[in-house]
Amino acid sequence: MPDKDKKQQAQAANESTAPELNNPDFQVVLKALLAAYQPILEQQLNLAKNPQELQKEAGSQPPNCDDEFAEANALFGKFLSDDVALRLIPEKNRAQIGPIENWRWCLQHLRCCMIFGWLVCRGPRTFRAWCYYVYQYWICVRQSLGTPVANPPTEEERNDFRILIEALAQAYKPYLTDQLASVEFPSGIPEEVLNGTIDCFEGQADACAIFDRLLTTEAAQALLGKAAFASRSQDTNFWFCRCWCLCSICFGCCLARARSFIDVLWCLVYYFRCLVDCFRPLTCGLSDPQGCVPDELNQALGAFVTEIKGTAAGLGFDHYILKWSTDNINFSATDFIYPPVPPGNPGPGTTPVVNGLLADFDTTLKNPGLNYYIQMTVFSNTGAQQVCTLPAFQLFKKDVLIRGVDNYFVMDTGPTDPAAKFVENVPVLCSRPASVSEVSFGESLSVQGGAFVGICSGVEIKQYLLDYKPGFEANCNSPGWTNFWKTDYGTPLHDRFQNWRLGQSYLTATWGTDCSIPDPMGVCSPFWGKLDALLYNDFWPSNIGNCLLNGLYTFRLTVVDTNNVTYCDTQSLWIDNKYPCGAIRIDAVPKCADLFISQFAQPPDCGNPWALPLSGIAFDPLIDELALPNRPNDNFDFYYVQVEKQGGPTVQIPIPGPDVDPNPMKWCFNGVSRVGDPLHHCANGVCDPNNLDPMAVFGTLAQVDLRALDPICRQSVKWGPDPNLTIARGDCCVYIFKVWVFDRTIRPGGQHSVWGYGDWPVKICNDLKS
Repeated sequence: MPDKDKKQQAQAANESTAPELNNPDFQVVLKALLAAYQPILEQQLNLAKNPQELQKEAGSQPPNCDDEFAEANALFGKFLSDDVALRLIPEKNRAQIGPIENWRWCLQHLRCCMIFGWLVCRGPRTFRAWCYYVYQYWICVRQSLGTPVANPPTEEERNDFRILIEALAQAYKPYLTDQLASVEFPSGIPEEVLNGTIDCFEGQADACAIFDRLLTTEAAQALLGKAAFASRSQDTNFWFCRCWCLCSICFGCCLARARSFIDVLWCLVYYFRCLVDCFRPLTCGLSDPQGCVPDELNQALGAFVTEIKGTAAGLGFDHYILKWSTDNINFSATDFIYPPVPPGNPGPGTTPVVNGLLADFDTTLKNPGLNYYIQMTVFSNTGAQQVCTLPAFQLFKKDVLIRGVDNYFVMDTGPTDPAAKFVENVPVLCSRPASVSEVSFGESLSVQGGAFVGICSGVEIKQYLLDYKPGFEANCNSPGWTNFWKTDYGTPLHDRFQNWRLGQSYLTATWGTDCSIPDPMGVCSPFWGKLDALLYNDFWPSNIGNCLLNGLYTFRLTVVDTNNVTYCDTQSLWIDNKYPCGAIRIDAVPKCADLFISQFAQPPDCGNPWALPLSGIAFDPLIDELALPNRPNDNFDFYYVQVEKQGGPTVQIPIPGPDVDPNPMKWCFNGVSRVGDPLHHCANGVCDPNNLDPMAVFGTLAQVDLRALDPICRQSVKWGPDPNLTIARGDCCVYIFKVWVFDRTIRPGGQHSVWGYGDWPVKICNDLKS
């Protein structure tokens, strides 16, 4: 083929891919752009020809941030003239926005948009660096509108800037999340590189996506200022200005990455095309979901959602609203979570969307198997509307989630988080401060949650299983799991107990056969009697063999559907099968011996305490002896000591030491520190105070002031014991001293704080002279 023909063919190919090259307006704008580059290039070329001058300038002017902005102003300062601005707008659309004086307010800050995009894309930038350039962008916009930021900024201006940074954080987060997911799960990336899916253009659209998410209505108000936003948002060209600004930011970003003037030319082509798109008519279009659609767990939202995708954009765009229905007649606007996600907002959607995510539809409590219709209305700032409806789709429900143990459902971050912890509020007690701490469970455990998939395209649940594994584990496919529960579906009775809707049903539940309860005629009927009567054995004994399981464990719920597809969830918890130990003794006398008050009333006047030491053990072992002694591993709660008079009252005795409030009017009757040690921390699972290790360590539990038993000196005891506790001088009576020890483990039925118990009976004689 002759060279001339090749040239003509290449020219024709270029014109077909970029018809803008034949547009006279494009050619004028390109010349203006190249003219803006020319002084900068000439200066750099002169420095390239004169190394001495280059060194001189480099030595006298090291790099600084001001130079960046000076260079940006030099490039864009003269480029965006009135003529260039008009030529950028498609000729057929110029009449729509009116004369330039109608939108000069917008034109004035488009230079700031270009500079912002150019500066932030000149090199790899961290989020903190983005914050700096957003700050400079904010300063530039306020100056262009004639409302410069004060020095120092006012409190209102500071608040506006904080809003901008929060908006940037939300806009930037999806980018980081996507990058992190690629790093953590890189298995598919080699194939994408090899087949050409990933090439040198990978990620170039990411910055523009961040810009688009950044320019929300709230961010625009903070950027312009409340008064300017209130004024400009009423302008019919407001949405177009927002669109033009976004195109200008992306144009500046593209120029910053350009490696040649060919790249610069293509940046201008994309800029022209972006502005054409700004004039699209008000558009309403719904594309997804379609057919049989599974809902997905969104960890950030803590809900099961289905993504609604489509287009809501166009000239004069103001906002859009989504609604749902199951009959295509009665629509509801609830349960939609609009971008940015996270954090999500209840709507309406205020940012134009083109072939993207419009909202997440919260399907957590939506019924599976029904037809769902989605309707959207797009509104313009002139009051015009466009309405569109999505054909019906069916919801494939996936509720595979462990929500509670032993009917305890309080988690710090919620059941959708694999790292969630069961927590409780530990109250103030004596010298112990309040805290929010992880809780533990013991003995026979019940597990609550949802185990359901379906019903869509004939697919439903076939089976679910529960397994456990030592330690924390979020990977369902890791080895080392032990199965302890299995439930198969497929009978009418079992199918009636599919429990997705409640979400807190007993997963550790076994049902009898369909014919377990015959009706009065002797005919097997699954509907005769209460269905609750068919539920039994809903606990799993974790303490078989005494202290078999102790420490941090993870439960795994696995659901299998009729296509043998599996779904799973994990939840970690602490298991405590070590019981508190309580023992008490009076070293002065054996059990059931006589104790004479006169031996302790030295001297026998009311002005000094008659102290009787009470020794003992108040101990709860660490759940895991090798782990740090923090809650819930350190699960000790408190102990208290009682004295009971035969035929009389039972009175608690104050606890000595650091656990006593120094104010005598605020006596502490609970000890919040361990006393002694039984040594064997898991002997038969339960501490027997009558059969302790001979080497067991005893400490001081309390000291009872025997004046509390004397009718004459009782009133000298500041903690005010019961007068019915006293014994007349010359009389004797049996008294029983007891210690009760509590931990904070949750046991079957929701009982909190089980106890260890010990007692020491003696006969006390008040042998003081009257």
